[in-house]
Amino acid sequence: MSTLSSVLNIAKTSLLANQKAINVTSHNISNANTPGYTRQKAVVESMDPVNFGGLFYGTGVKVANVERIYDNFQGVQLRGATSTLNSYKSFGERLTSLEAAVNDFNDAGLSVPLNNFFNSFEDISNNPSSYAERSTLLSNATVLTDKFNSIDSTIRQGIDNINNDIESQVGQINSIAAQIADINGQIGTIEVAGLTANDLRDKRDLLLDNLSEMVDFTTMEDKTGQVDVYVAGGSFLVSGKNAAPLEVAANNGDTYYIQSHGSVINDRISGGSLRGVLDATAYYQDSQNKLNRMAASLIKEVNTLHKQGFGLDGSTGVNFFAPQSITTEPGTSNSGGAVITAGAISDISLLTLDDYEVRFSGPSNYNVINKNSGSIVTGGAYVSGSLVTVEGISFKISDNTGSPAAGDTFSISSTKYAAQFFSLSVTDANKVAASSTAAGLPGDNINALALADLRNTQTIEGTSYSQYYNSLVSDVGVVMKESTNNSDAQTKFVEELQSAKESTSGVSIEEEAINLVKLQRAYEAAAKVLTTVDKMMEAVINLR
Repeated sequence: MSTLSSVLNIAKTSLLANQKAINVTSHNISNANTPGYTRQKAVVESMDPVNFGGLFYGTGVKVANVERIYDNFQGVQLRGATSTLNSYKSFGERLTSLEAAVNDFNDAGLSVPLNNFFNSFEDISNNPSSYAERSTLLSNATVLTDKFNSIDSTIRQGIDNINNDIESQVGQINSIAAQIADINGQIGTIEVAGLTANDLRDKRDLLLDNLSEMVDFTTMEDKTGQVDVYVAGGSFLVSGKNAAPLEVAANNGDTYYIQSHGSVINDRISGGSLRGVLDATAYYQDSQNKLNRMAASLIKEVNTLHKQGFGLDGSTGVNFFAPQSITTEPGTSNSGGAVITAGAISDISLLTLDDYEVRFSGPSNYNVINKNSGSIVTGGAYVSGSLVTVEGISFKISDNTGSPAAGDTFSISSTKYAAQFFSLSVTDANKVAASSTAAGLPGDNINALALADLRNTQTIEGTSYSQYYNSLVSDVGVVMKESTNNSDAQTKFVEELQSAKESTSGVSIEEEAINLVKLQRAYEAAAKVLTTVDKMMEAVINLR
């Protein structure tokens, strides 16, 4: 009713409402520089009016809610952009050491040692009876093999560092997931009672922002305010109060598999620094494969010609470089009991330098696939322990604890460790085979000329060795440049999104100060109403 006491009560509600609003404003100001904090606003609304004398009179004001000024679309968009940015940055940062290892700046790469190697054969062809030129050749060949070894070592170290990085990032992702699940539980407890857990939501959003830097994901919020997090296109990382940690598994010591619920998700991760390191791993491996292929080709071609020639001491059939070996490995998911053994080069002239994979369709049938071309090169019925020969390579697959199972695979490579173990076989300069015949010693230079001509022969994938290596260096440089350009462009995009989000959710000290003054005046006015009503009531009480 419209009485002095009702006016007094209205003034009281105004005092309380403005006091609560000042509390919210003070909270905003104090957290202006707090990472992840979202500006809050006291939502005030008039209280229900009452009917008195045929008229409706207001009964005051109340704070109905304290809401976060947050645009969910902006948050999702910013996280997606951040995830993409970190993918570019992570990829580029990890390729830096690869670029430094292979580039030819300051004669750091293979080009100079390779040219010096072939120049030495030309020098021998000009003076085939000279011991000095042959010694220089061995010295230059040693420099060349050492450079291959060094670049390969750098690449392997880079892969090891990336694998350690993957383990570290997966650990951080799992830690964040556990924290999100814990906060989900707290938010659910609070909001199921009809309240809003603003500060807890800020903490959770900050965790989601940090998570987006490492991996891309999608979220779904349920009616209790809990958020489910899905990575790799739909594999849940967080579901309510439960987290499903990712796992890391090594694949033959070369690459790391990231698993979710028992499934490998490497190819389904599309953003974040984790995508960047996975892409970097693939690029390191591609560069290593090319380096190995180049070393293996040099071993094959130089040894083939050198074994046909004769040294100053009449020796022949001598390998110049240490012969390459065959690497055989079982598939990581094999379930059968067979093993692969006795990998060897059966005919170097037939060697393609391609990789192969034996695939079993059942315990008694297999095909051998050329992994470079994808074609079937041989196959048939499996007989335990029988020798299989394919394109200059031979190997055996034998029953061990049992026979092969359908789906089992075995890989065979003649290049895998070529650069790592690239070394000289010839240590005596007299055994350098410059002559084409024993009768031509010591002046015959025909074999030396043939070896020197390998410099320009289109030997490896239709190119010369120098062209092949230059393409490797160029590819790394181009990818690094693309990564830098993409990172720069994405950085500007992220900055624009951050600015847009800050304009919506960020705290402006100036705006809060103005609001504080407004609330102060409202509070003072409500207090004035109280004082006035008090005097009016005193006047009524003092009536005689």
